[in-house]
Amino acid sequence: MRFPRERIAYAATFEGQSAPEGFIVLDLKGLDIEGVTKLVLDGEHISAARNQGERKQDAAQRLRTLLGDIEP
Repeated sequence: MRFPRERIAYAATFEGQSAPEGFIVLDLKGLDIEGVTKLVLDGEHISAARNQGERKQDAAQRLRTLLGDIEP
């Protein structure tokens, strides 16, 4: 089974836990996975998901700084 790229996300924390390399989150809802024995993730997709998560964190940090919530 090829896992859809849009259902792969990166998170620095998950359910209150953090890890140095973060977490890869696979959204399985709505997928027909009967009989699936493996999920194969392309390394490029993992990197893209990580970059997306980091961009979101950077954007949130910039917004907090602009609003004066956090000193630069």
